[in-house]
Parts: sequence; structure tokens; C-alpha cells
Amino acid sequence: MHAHVKHILRKESIVLPLILALINCQAVTRVNEQPFIVHLRGSNGGRIRKLSGFEKHHREPDSCNDATRSFVHRVGHADVQSTAERLYRELRASFGYKRRTLSYSCEDGLACLKTPDFELEIRVEQESEPPNQYRLSTVLTQLHNDAITQDDRFLDCFNHSCDELLVQFPQAIDLDDKIDRIEAIDALAECLDYAPDATSFELKLPKLDLHIAVTETQMTFRQLTYSNLGRLLEHSQKAFDILTEAGFSLRLTER
Repeated sequence: MHAHVKHILRKESIVLPLILALINCQAVTRVNEQPFIVHLRGSNGGRIRKLSGFEKHHREPDSCNDATRSFVHRVGHADVQSTAERLYRELRASFGYKRRTLSYSCEDGLACLKTPDFELEIRVEQESEPPNQYRLSTVLTQLHNDAITQDDRFLDCFNHSCDELLVQFPQAIDLDDKIDRIEAIDALAECLDYAPDATSFELKLPKLDLHIAVTETQMTFRQLTYSNLGRLLEHSQKAFDILTEAGFSLRLTER
């Protein structure tokens, strides 16, 4: 079993179907057949005063509540709109989508785009800590055509806006057990770090250029060096193969 992990870490090419279908929320656990929620996402942030709608008489929030969150939605709306409209134009130019095949809405700091092949959201939110910061995120929420993610046009459009793969578990996992099982695999133990109370752990896999962060409710995949969406998808597939050795046991179901 451990030799299998070493083999995966040495492989230079892999097959993409699993990870691509994962984005389409087709992954389930072998035990209870409940679906994982999987998204591609990316974000950037900064001081709320840098948002386009922030004016001189405004004051940056020093707490986080419904009123301050609504304020950030309002002053950040123009930033969401400009990002969404730029992406809308890129998608039309790259894929040749017609107006009647595209759905676009933008209201109160949230933009939704639906194409024949996928759906995505762009939103601005206030950070809870520190409360004077915002986060503008792009999330690919649904795929209608798995093959589109192997298309260079798709990778080009989202390479700079999506740099993270997020897997949300259907129920809390036993982190103590997962950490123990990873520590028992020599090829992974040296890549493992975890909180003293075992409430989270991370794996840094230099050979895959991949950082994996795990809590009891979710797992995220990011690259250690420069971001490249195609490589992130490929190397995350390898990581899923590796994590199967630690009992994550992911597979696909038919739609």
C-alpha cells in the first residue's frame, strides 16, 4: 500500500475524469453515499476603503454584523459588476456563446453567470477578522459539461480567477483517525503538520507542488508555488489517489 503512494508521487501524468466530475458534485463517500460539495474558487481582498463605492464620508467597519455586511455589499457592488462583465465578455469571445444561451444577473454585491456548460458566482463579502477587510471571490458552482474543463479556453478564462479546489464533507470526519493513518505512511508522514489539538492538519507535497489543508468539515487544495489551473486539477487528482490510502475513499456515481 505504501509503495503505491510512492508510485503516485513519482508519476508525471494522470487522468482527469475523477477530479473534473468532482467539480460537478458527483463524488460520494463509499460508506454513506452522501455527496461531497466541490467547487473551484479564487479570491482577492484588501481594505474596504479601497472598494469603488467607498466615499470620503464613509467609515471602515470595526465590527462585523448585518449592517456592516450590507454596507460592504453596497460599496463593493461596482467591483463585482466590473469583474462579472469582464468575464462575461471573455466567455462570449472565447466560447462564442449567444445572448439567449447566457444568463447574467448582478445585484447587491452578487453576480451570477450561467452558460450552457457551467455556472459561477462572483461576490464581495466583509471579512469577520479583521472587519475592515473585504474578500471578492469567484466560485465555479456547477458544471453541465465535464469535458469543458479540459478545454484550453476554459483554463485560460479561469486561470487567474480560480486557484483553489474546495471539497466540503457531507458530515464531520474523524481527524484523529486521519492523522494517525497518514503518520503510518512513511511517504506522507514527513509532509504532515497538524494543530496540537488535532482540529486541523495540512500536507505539503513538493513533488506535486500542492498544499492540502483539512478540517473536520472541508479540504482545500492549492499550489505551493505559482498558480496554474490545469496543474491544480491534475495534481489534485493525484492527491485524491494518495488520500485514498488514508481512508478518504472517494469515488463517483452515475448521474
